[in-house]
Amino acid sequence: MEGLYDPLFFRRKFSYMLVDSKYESGELRSIFPLVSMAIPFGVFVCSLVFKPSFPDSWYDYQRVFGLVLLTISSFIIPIIPAQRSSGVRAVLAVSVAIGCLYAVVHFQHFRPVLTEVLTVALFIASVCCWSVFLTASQRALFFFMAGLQLSIVFYIICRFLWYVASISNDLLPDPFSFFDGFVNPRFFGAWVTLSWPLFLINCSTGYDLSSRGRRLIWPGLRVFFAGIWLALAIFSGSRATWLAIISVLFVTFACGAAGRRIAIRGATAVIIGLMLHELLFVLIPEWQTGKTVVNSLDRLRSGLSLSGREILWRIALEGIAERPWFGAGPMMFSATNNGVASTTHNVFLQLAYEWGLPFAVIAMVLVLRWLWFQFMICREKQDRCRIVLWMCVVGGMIEAQFDGLLSAPYSQLSTAFIVALILSLDRRAQNNTGPLTVVMWSLLRFSPLVMSITLWWVIWPELSNLESWEAQTLQQTSVEHFQPRFWLQGVVFPDK
Repeated sequence: MEGLYDPLFFRRKFSYMLVDSKYESGELRSIFPLVSMAIPFGVFVCSLVFKPSFPDSWYDYQRVFGLVLLTISSFIIPIIPAQRSSGVRAVLAVSVAIGCLYAVVHFQHFRPVLTEVLTVALFIASVCCWSVFLTASQRALFFFMAGLQLSIVFYIICRFLWYVASISNDLLPDPFSFFDGFVNPRFFGAWVTLSWPLFLINCSTGYDLSSRGRRLIWPGLRVFFAGIWLALAIFSGSRATWLAIISVLFVTFACGAAGRRIAIRGATAVIIGLMLHELLFVLIPEWQTGKTVVNSLDRLRSGLSLSGREILWRIALEGIAERPWFGAGPMMFSATNNGVASTTHNVFLQLAYEWGLPFAVIAMVLVLRWLWFQFMICREKQDRCRIVLWMCVVGGMIEAQFDGLLSAPYSQLSTAFIVALILSLDRRAQNNTGPLTVVMWSLLRFSPLVMSITLWWVIWPELSNLESWEAQTLQQTSVEHFQPRFWLQGVVFPDK
């Protein structure tokens, strides 16, 4: 019991887990994987079932919830041992340097710029932190993915019960009210893009699947749930999601034999999803209510309509031409008050407008290079787990060229989790740490904690009066709809 009162007890305990691979045996082998599965499922259920009355908007609630997770991660990062901190150390050093640079250059827009800089830096630091801890146990990685699958199944069951209740009362399902937890069905579509490939492999590693029945039932059940998930994505009406799903299937087919098998399963899930969508959201509602149903697939007949994106892209291009080097400042596209949206609906244009063209080019080159590197590993190792995670990220990057996927809180968190899962697969040998490394890590390890405290201080004026503040700023925009960015009302008024 003495060790429990030692202030360094937990730090030594977790450091031992991360450094010594033998710690995975014995008691940890049975506990750590189950805990890793319970974490994503438990967090999801709590966020969906026990939503507090404040903030009222799901979007704002997810933002606050995400910030809480980032803050918890900033408390955990200091316990990472120096032997495991090589990647985290480099990323933190670069993030702090770039963040300070942009905070100084765009100091005239102090609050929105600092909010965006701190949020991005915390997400990057948290991804590194999560990947380090998932690397400690390979089985924990698969159980964590199983927890994500279980969360999706739970959501599907909840929506199915809502669907039955609506149809029983002769009500037509409406995408804008059907997807509980999302203020816009397009945000739900982004979640599907980032998660549906997880159903294409078996995450129950460690269990006996040798019997013929299990070999047939469980894979078929997973593909069926993937089909239901895709049926909901079709019902959401998000064309960017549809484009991302089809594109991912084509590129996955090039990932060798394992990739072709996964792509065939994915194509099967798409066909099942199309049939289930027509049955559940067109035929049954028309038969039950006698009313004409608007088919979500009719959005394909709108052709190449950009739905206002051409306005956003034109404004972004004009801003890039005016300020090409350091941009207008992080989050400052939200200050355009264009009446359409607070994001450019194109991640490259958003980076170029807000962070500058050189930064955008470097960032996109690094991302594409990393995705190509992962693609080559997928082809070489034929690792099905890596392939489906790679599919999630590629799909997200494709959709990010047409939607604000990397700006919405839920899809930001989902992207961060998926990237952390992939990084945890890239095991590296432990590094020998010298005195300089130890000193450097001692200085950097608390920087995320400082950033999280600073971020809460920066957003507190809005958070403490969020709903009335959003109502007031909505009136100032002279439009009738919210334009989400950081908060549900994301328009920035830098002169206030």
